[in-house]
Amino acid sequence: MIFTGTAVSSLNHIGVYLKEIFFNNRSGRLSFKRQEVEKHFFFHQGKPIQVKTNVRSERLGEILFKLQKIQEQTFNQIEDYIQPAQLLGESLKRSGIIREADLREALAFQIRESLLATFPFFDGEFNFQEKEVQPPEEELPAIDIPFIIDYGVRRMKYDACLQRFFSGRKVSLKNIRYSYFLTDDEKNLLERFSTAQVIDRMAVPARFSSENFYRCLYLFYCLDMIEVSTADSSYRKDDFSTEGRKKLELDELEARIEELKEIRSRLKNRSYYELLGVSRMATEKEIKDAYFNLAKKYHPDRFNSLPVDAALVNEVFNAITTAYRTLSDPELRKKYDIQLSSASQEAPEDLAKKAEIKFRQGRTLYNQGMYEEAIIFLEEAIRLKRARADYFLVLAMAESKLPDYKKKAEEDFLRAIEMEPWNPEGYVGLGLLYLSEGLKIKAKKQLQRALELDPDHHQAKAALEELEKGEKKTGLKSLLNLDLSNLFKKKK
Repeated sequence: MIFTGTAVSSLNHIGVYLKEIFFNNRSGRLSFKRQEVEKHFFFHQGKPIQVKTNVRSERLGEILFKLQKIQEQTFNQIEDYIQPAQLLGESLKRSGIIREADLREALAFQIRESLLATFPFFDGEFNFQEKEVQPPEEELPAIDIPFIIDYGVRRMKYDACLQRFFSGRKVSLKNIRYSYFLTDDEKNLLERFSTAQVIDRMAVPARFSSENFYRCLYLFYCLDMIEVSTADSSYRKDDFSTEGRKKLELDELEARIEELKEIRSRLKNRSYYELLGVSRMATEKEIKDAYFNLAKKYHPDRFNSLPVDAALVNEVFNAITTAYRTLSDPELRKKYDIQLSSASQEAPEDLAKKAEIKFRQGRTLYNQGMYEEAIIFLEEAIRLKRARADYFLVLAMAESKLPDYKKKAEEDFLRAIEMEPWNPEGYVGLGLLYLSEGLKIKAKKQLQRALELDPDHHQAKAALEELEKGEKKTGLKSLLNLDLSNLFKKKK
């Protein structure tokens, strides 16, 4: 798919695709191919959530090992953890190899590195397929797309197609939301577009080389701060009055406030590294750059012109400052890294207790008909203690209630059956799932197996009788609800 009416149709580069996807909250898959390289980025409402790549150094296993999230032995056996219909990260998490926080950090690092590695190329093949993408149930990877755009554009090699793109175009100021990325000279240049300018009639400013001038225009464009349109002899000069300028500034600050609220809501669950948006392998310079970038956005002095909640601003900025002071001090950072590592090294009995609590909470939510919420707790229980068939069984039962989870429900019913082949409940659940999908032959086989184990199983008998009568599945509505009271009656 090509974005019609945009620069994507005339400028084949990752920057304009990120602009169109991020600022228009699009969902779908962006594919990139160049020679032997192939990548697929998945977006949900403008935010990247996953990448599939054939570049070895960008694969998740390589990233996890590089970030010291997995041992060398696990890395050498990484193929053993790849399962059908399950992402590698989820497989490693379910196996207890990594924590959710480890996976989130690695995914963020992987996506950032893979996107940035795409910026040097103007001769690749791009294709965006817009479609619904299921977001992860956990917190999305922390990816700052405007930061990626700024970082990538500044470090990519200049290409003459940038000048060709702006040739014959009119440029006018749209907003100043990301002006904190800019140097003073760049801000002065952006200010000139308060009055619309035809680029061909505009002299390159004295402090800019021709290449830097067009690179800067491209950065403004990708950050959605300027409008670019075809020039004509009757173009209107869009003069921003003082009042209009103040409105732009207020709009920018209000956007920052919404970001502060989102950051505060996740402070307890984020490590210092995630808060600054850097990896555990970040250098001292990378940490410093990340901090000063955030300080430009969220320093309390920036919000003096608005009646803003001072406690909100101070809480977030103090957290950012604490993270920077800790990670920029070698001794404090070493202690903090040890603390992070030890947080995941709980005793098996403690993990088992936590898993049981999560399981009971999930089971209660299931009984209340809150299936999506139940899935969250049950998956966490399995992550903490994987070898429990009853955990997989109730998870599968919850998943079977939701159309988007039917395939996953089948997998988890099969896991429960594999772990406890003598328990009829797994076969009944799987049989009713197949029945609800109209797979009568498969359903009959599972129900018959359940009755072989427990000839008196009421639900299995009733469902099989209805099936053999040739009733439609809509007539089986009352049978498609498993009775939890029999769940733990283990019959050998």
